Amino acid sequence: MESVLKLLQRTDCTDKKATEAEKKRLLLEIREVSRMIVYNECWFQQECDSDLIDACIYQREALQARYRYLLNRAKRQGVSCTAFQE
Repeated sequence: MESVLKLLQRTDCTDKKATEAEKKRLLLEIREVSRMIVYNECWFQQECDSDLIDACIYQREALQARYRYLLNRAKRQGVSCTAFQE
């Protein structure tokens, strides 16, 4: 029973509304991952070695997964699109 209560408490914490500092930190992280995706695409376009092309592809997949995670986290914490325009 105690573990169920801990799970419920943790669930409540993850769905809480973010403070302004947390929102800014999350938006900065989303921007940074977006920037890294663009750099990865440039690297991919320039690369000739097949092993490094594979590395680009794996890195792109990891970055896209991180980006999806951050977007879902932003939704859960109530970060709106208007915050991107600051």
